[in-house]
Amino acid sequence: MEILTLLKANLRRKKGTFISIMFLTILITTSAGAILSVMDNSSRALDKAFATADCGDIAVYMSADMLTQTLRNSLENHSSVGRVRYMDALYAEDASIGEREYGNSSFLTQMRDGILLYNAAANGFEENIPPLAQGEIYLPFGMKASMQCEIGDTIRFSCPDGSHDFRIAGFVQEPTQGSANMGWKQVFISAADYEDILDSCTKKGTDASMVLIMIYKASDCTLSAAKFSRQLNLETKIITNALGALTKDDTIRYTMIFWNIISSVLLIFVALLFVIVLIVMGHSISTEVEIDYVNLGILKAQGFTSRKIRQIILSCYLSCELAGGIIGSLFALPLSLLLGQSMMQNTAILPQRGLSAGKILLLLLAILVISAAAVGIKTKKVGKISPIRAISCGRKEIYFDSRFQLPVRHKGLLASLALRQLTSGKKRYIGTVFIVAILTFFMFSVNLLGNLLGSNATLEAMGAEIDDVTIRCVDPGAEDYEDEMEALVETFSPIRKRYYTAMNYISLNGENLYCSCYKYPEYINGILKGRAPMYDNEVLITQMVAERLDIGMGDLVLVSNNDLEAEFIVSGIFQNGYDSGLNFAISFDGAKKLGIERITSIGLCVEDSSKSAEIVDALNREFGGIFEAEVFDINKSILNNGMVDGIVNAFKAVIYIFSILFAFVVVEMVCSKSFAKERTDIGILKAVGFSCTGLRISFAVRFFALSLIGSALGMVLSASLSARLIGEILSMAGFSKVRTEFTFFTVIVPVLLMGMCFFVFAYAAARKVKKVEVRELVAE
Repeated sequence: MEILTLLKANLRRKKGTFISIMFLTILITTSAGAILSVMDNSSRALDKAFATADCGDIAVYMSADMLTQTLRNSLENHSSVGRVRYMDALYAEDASIGEREYGNSSFLTQMRDGILLYNAAANGFEENIPPLAQGEIYLPFGMKASMQCEIGDTIRFSCPDGSHDFRIAGFVQEPTQGSANMGWKQVFISAADYEDILDSCTKKGTDASMVLIMIYKASDCTLSAAKFSRQLNLETKIITNALGALTKDDTIRYTMIFWNIISSVLLIFVALLFVIVLIVMGHSISTEVEIDYVNLGILKAQGFTSRKIRQIILSCYLSCELAGGIIGSLFALPLSLLLGQSMMQNTAILPQRGLSAGKILLLLLAILVISAAAVGIKTKKVGKISPIRAISCGRKEIYFDSRFQLPVRHKGLLASLALRQLTSGKKRYIGTVFIVAILTFFMFSVNLLGNLLGSNATLEAMGAEIDDVTIRCVDPGAEDYEDEMEALVETFSPIRKRYYTAMNYISLNGENLYCSCYKYPEYINGILKGRAPMYDNEVLITQMVAERLDIGMGDLVLVSNNDLEAEFIVSGIFQNGYDSGLNFAISFDGAKKLGIERITSIGLCVEDSSKSAEIVDALNREFGGIFEAEVFDINKSILNNGMVDGIVNAFKAVIYIFSILFAFVVVEMVCSKSFAKERTDIGILKAVGFSCTGLRISFAVRFFALSLIGSALGMVLSASLSARLIGEILSMAGFSKVRTEFTFFTVIVPVLLMGMCFFVFAYAAARKVKKVEVRELVAE
């Protein structure tokens, strides 16, 4: 009963402190609970979508004429294969809606069981799917965001026999390729349109026939999806002869990759916010022990042991955190629904609803356990409280002035007074400095991430090809005109770099991977170890490929395409964002050994980039029908597009808003404690003529100085750790090493924001100065 009585009294008397702790805990549990829940909900929804659509462990995309009966037999009779499902499709080169181009291939096929149609609100599925009329099409939901299209829009697909227009009749959930992150898409047309296009291709002597093959592991096969795929390909050549293939695990990885990155960043930030809560609690406890020294001494004189007093303090803080955790868990539900809908725009999978109760309980338990340990450490000083010394409010018998305490000067009186208070109470403010350092560290980091995606030099270091003029080779004989094309370009400006590439999916040690074939491999960017593949028997691999296939520099690998194969030696490791890091590169001479004869894309960097538009006009005028040229658009870069830019801006918004909220709570709490401890000093200062406004400004200057010190420490931390942190996060997308660049705005925005917030919040929190009256000194 005595503990309960003191607990209630503490909560009532120090409600400001405990409300602040509860508020901070609400922010943490709401954010973390929503992130954990939405990831679990989306993961379960994706598994359910795979089961509903009866997707195989491997999806293979193959030209119909390559699927021979011998290949069928070897596939169906393989000991690791349980069953095989075939679906006919037609190949489309690209798609467009007005001026908006999709830029990736699509497979036109007919609706099948398991493909679900979204309702008009995109928050559920239609029970009955209307059959498509001629001229209508169902698109995967991932194309809705990437193409910015709606029901009723007209979309044009370029097939081998020509262009075909369709009216969008709805959007479907197609789990294997429906995500906005996936390049190839399956789109669904009517049976009549399918037959018309097939007949048209036959009449014009073109071939658009494809087969989508779903391969299922046998029930007794214990291989992982990746090993199953490699073994099957090495023994049947099914993937080597295909246009491309995806395992279920890779599909899940590509679908969830952006949100895995987002959740990782936010959870790290939330973890650091919890560190701030621990610092705030530690500061609060230390200050309260000093302020309540007399009361605690009296309690000890009345028979309360140090252990019992520490239990009371612990109960106060844990009860506030528990209340905050429960409230935050409730708030996490609507936030998870909101995040789930946002996430769906990218994943194209309708997430399930509900909270991950188990994970949230573990999170709350971890918060309470760590907090209990922190409170236990900070309350050790309770054992040193002496009832005798409580009479003098805990003051030491002998007082020595520290040499580090700055003097009060007439010139700049308010500023020198503020600095004097700082140096005389260093222990009270050291925690605030670390809080500012943590907040500004994350602000600096997210700004550096934004700079990284906006800097051409940094993007090139990460493997991107930043050119001035982008050229697509339209005519199969475009190679014969390359010299003439370059001669025309150089009449405007000398060529600085040449990116001549052919892109294909090729098997490396049985693994189907994206391969870039370079005519001029010396211009390959992002090399981390070794060198570019200068000879026709060398290959450059990413770190992710090296880890996945357990190969490294100097190893021999088998590279195969259709019926051709050759041994290559790994010449180096590089980083590149194609297929989220699962790719490799060879020279064009090496590609010719595998039957690849055509350069399909050219990028030129010129000395005078201002001439780019003139060069493009001249090329299209002179070589129309052979080359298609356009000015390079950085926003179409694999590392810098609207989606990535939106994610970075969302990071900035979340981190800045949370930083401001935490700054407000921290300043309010620290100011309250400082005010309580310095009440007598404030009374003296008012007695000698200081105004309330002047004292409040002195308070604000004090915290502004703290923010500058903390920002400086945050910048040091950022310079040391930000590149490593960003590299670890982006390694999920294939970038393990990044180069950060500090700019004026990278530094000044967080510093000014924290400085202004601390100044304004401290000035507002010091409003209690008005309530201090000179006659209170009589009591002293």
